[in-house]
Amino acid sequence: MRSRSILAAFGAAAIASVVVGTPAQAASPPLIEGLAGPLSLSVDHGKIYVAQSFGGKLTRFDTDGSGGKNLVRRNPSIEIAAVEAAGPGVLFAMTGKNKDGKKFARLMHRASDGTITRRADLRGFEKSFNPDGHRTYGFRDLGDNCTEKLPEEIGDPSYQGIVDSHPYATALMGDGTVVVADAAGNDIITVSPSGFRTELATLPAQPLKVTTSRAAAFHFPACTIGHRFWFEPVPTDVEVRNGLLYVSTLPGGPEDPSLGARGKVYMIHPRTSEITLLGRGFAGATNLAVGPREGEIFVTELFGNAISTIKDGVAKKVFTVPAPSAIEWHRGRLFATQDTFENGSIIKLNP
Repeated sequence: MRSRSILAAFGAAAIASVVVGTPAQAASPPLIEGLAGPLSLSVDHGKIYVAQSFGGKLTRFDTDGSGGKNLVRRNPSIEIAAVEAAGPGVLFAMTGKNKDGKKFARLMHRASDGTITRRADLRGFEKSFNPDGHRTYGFRDLGDNCTEKLPEEIGDPSYQGIVDSHPYATALMGDGTVVVADAAGNDIITVSPSGFRTELATLPAQPLKVTTSRAAAFHFPACTIGHRFWFEPVPTDVEVRNGLLYVSTLPGGPEDPSLGARGKVYMIHPRTSEITLLGRGFAGATNLAVGPREGEIFVTELFGNAISTIKDGVAKKVFTVPAPSAIEWHRGRLFATQDTFENGSIIKLNP
């Protein structure tokens, strides 16, 4: 039930994609089509920057959909994500393996003259500190007799946070500090302009009570009923608004109807690292956009085929969008990616 790779989680859940409810509005025709896994998006300075994560490319378009220039191109096995174009140049992350097979995860920067430099070794930070290494995931209170009856396919029934890094989103603070949502590290870290890395917050584990129906669905023994399984939080986006951070999360496990819509949105105070839950009930909260008005938050529900807001602490559908995965607020409009697993495209919406 553990899922460290967000792309692996996408592939499994897409097969059993869930349509939840009927949003109020249909999406507009695409501005841009033919994108290979548009998992990350940034709109600034009159340009659209999109990471084609299944194609190893970072591409720039005009906001009317014209143009189309590959700013970065790598082997498709190297994932490009975490795009942020608010500052001078463009920030992005690369995750993959070197020729010797060793994993890497790096924060990169492309200057306006095309020069590409490494800003930080994110996997190196994870290896050195592993902020969630003290946290127990899985079952926390099962006896040995019950543990022995669990199916082998769930993996370790109880484990500490492992060393893994998958930078999935970035945001830029006013002083030039970069905030990184590490989907595999389960944390939010900061990178100073000098490249110094530090943990800002480790997100809370996501508990789910095993019921009779859930035990049957996952072939758990009866002795697990009534116990909680603690999933990893998997942050998927981070946005800065008025000095506060807004973070979307996947629950680190299956997103299909067997467990329901469990994605969440948090607010984090960067000075105190205080974490506040703002909304729940999202079917694959893979990205969010924060508007200028208080409480104006839009969330992509990748497995709910919708873009939603938060009302009274729960998801409220606004737009019907097929498999949306990234969203940005820009000059009173929403730009979002859709059809993530097929012919990926970008749409513009009027909220």
